[in-house]
Order: sequence, then structure tokens, then C-alpha cells
Amino acid sequence: MPRNTKRKYPFVMWTLLSFTCFRIYVGLHLSSKSYTTDNVETTSKDFYTEFVWPRKERTPINKLKQQVANKPKLKPLLSNLRSVDESNLPYKCGVIFFYHIACTGGSSINHWFGQQVKRNGPETSYWTKWGRKEKMEANFIDIMSNNRTQNIAPNEWRFVHAHGMSYFPNASEAYLYQWREEVESQGCAFVVTTMLRDAIGHTISQTKGMIKPNLTLDEFMSHLEPENNNQKGVFVTQLDYLLYNMGPRNEYNATKEEKVRRAVELLQRHFDVLLLSDYGRFADIIHKITGWKPLKIKPANVFGGDLNYSYAELQKIKDLTEANGDVAFIDAVRHLYTPGYLDYLL
Repeated sequence: MPRNTKRKYPFVMWTLLSFTCFRIYVGLHLSSKSYTTDNVETTSKDFYTEFVWPRKERTPINKLKQQVANKPKLKPLLSNLRSVDESNLPYKCGVIFFYHIACTGGSSINHWFGQQVKRNGPETSYWTKWGRKEKMEANFIDIMSNNRTQNIAPNEWRFVHAHGMSYFPNASEAYLYQWREEVESQGCAFVVTTMLRDAIGHTISQTKGMIKPNLTLDEFMSHLEPENNNQKGVFVTQLDYLLYNMGPRNEYNATKEEKVRRAVELLQRHFDVLLLSDYGRFADIIHKITGWKPLKIKPANVFGGDLNYSYAELQKIKDLTEANGDVAFIDAVRHLYTPGYLDYLL
């Protein structure tokens, strides 16, 4: 009996047409007050598939992008930081968005969240999607927008782990506004968090990555040389990871001062929980927010080898980390987010 192929044509045509809706993925220039899409080609890597919002009350992403581009610069003041209203804790439901910066203890935190999900039953869930390919972000954003922020149950908690190539905060900032709007419209909390550490110690910790490919320190650090902006390196500093994830370093050739300003601005606008190597306090805060039973964060993915450097090599690590803006960035974070940091001056 011959197959009836006529009925399949409408479905095939509908499927093909459904993939013709695209979005222009425009990086927000660090020093720009507005942006334009006139020069973006549809065949470039910056042209990704767009999702369709099924609910009318959601703010369209392109409108949000324009609003973000036109927002005034934030001054680094305590009054501009996001905060958690402890009088309303624990929140009954929500999404915890953990932006995992490599070599900051993120593996320990990620493992801890996985344990908490198992301990707290079917109303908690864990999701991650990351890798080394540039198309990863488009997939991550699509799933976040159409699944992870949708239809949250009254007592449900969802944990999202954002890591390598899954999300680029500087260029895709508007989605953080979109996801928060969506989650909070359901009466739930959207909690964005990350962990940071000492800047030079972080770079030294990253140098363990030069062992397996047998690189020299000069080769390992070469992308941080001032003339090598817009290059991908073997590793990524905390400042660059917060801005560009694992993409090219400083592709707009911004000054280190502008990079620090922009990174602190992102933290002020979106991050609810931010700590410097304080895992005990991190766990306590998340416990208060969610109402989960206390569980200690245990070390994971710990390097057990030796890292030996000459004075000249350590000086190079220090100089390039400072020149990239990371030392100034962590110092700014300490001033804003660490209570009592300057008490010794009183």
C-alpha cells in the first residue's frame, strides 16, 4: 500500500517556517550608550535562532536590549547593590542562577547544589548546559527562556548552572532582566549568584592548566599581553569570565578601567549573592533564601600537584593580572561587598 505523503507536506512546511524566526545577537560595546544592528550580517556567528514568547505580558527581548543599552551608568555605591529582603525569607519558590567562574571553588558549589537537589525531593531540580562551542549560548538561552523560567510550581526550586560558553553576561545582559521578570511575575524569586577570589591567586591557580599541554608560562599568559586583545587564551581571568565568558578577551579594546566599571555594573544590576571565597556564608545565605536544611560545602576538584615559579615568573603573573584589570576589579568588589573591609581605617 503506497504511503500517503500529501498529509506530511503541511507539517514539513510548518516546521521549516518555524525555524525562519531569527534574532540578531548584538554585543553591547562596553563604552557605548546605544547600539545599532545595521552592520550585523545574517550569516555571521552573531545571528542566532530567536524564541517566541507565548505570553503577551512579557517584555520583548529586543525592546529590553534597547532599554539596557540606554540605561545610565551606575555609580559603585552600596545603595545601588541588589539585596535580599530577609523579612520575607525563606522564599516559597524560585530559580537560583549560579554563574560558575572557573577556579573559584565553583565545582564545590555546583556539587553542593546537586546534593541539595537530591535531599529536597521532587520539588527541586538541577539543570546545566555548557561546553566549548559558540552555539552553546543560543541553546542555553532558548532552554532558559522557554523551560527553566516557565510554569514554576508554588513550592518549587530550580537550580541553573551556567558555565563555559553557556552565557555571556556583557553581550546578553538583557536576558537576565527577562528571566527575572518572568520568574518574579509568578510570585517566585530569581536569585543570581557567583563566587570570586583573590585576583593574583586566581591566575596562579589557573596555571595548572599549562601542565598537560606542556606550555611555558610565556605561552600560557600570552593572551594577556596588552597588544593581544580580542584573543582567546588557554585560561580566562575572573574579570574577563564575568564579561566575556570563554570568548575573546576584550574584543572592543576597552581600557581596564572601563572593563572594571562594566563588570561592577553587571554585579550591581543582577547579582543577589556575591562572596569572595566564603563558602560557609554562601551556604548559610542560600539556606535562608530557600529554607533548605543546612549542608556544608565540601571541597571538590582540588588540584593536588605543585606549582613552582621563579620570582621573575611570579612578577609576570602579577603584572599581567594587574594590567588586565583583575586586581582593581577584586578590590572594588571587596569595597562594595565585604562588610568591614575598610574598618581598619576608622
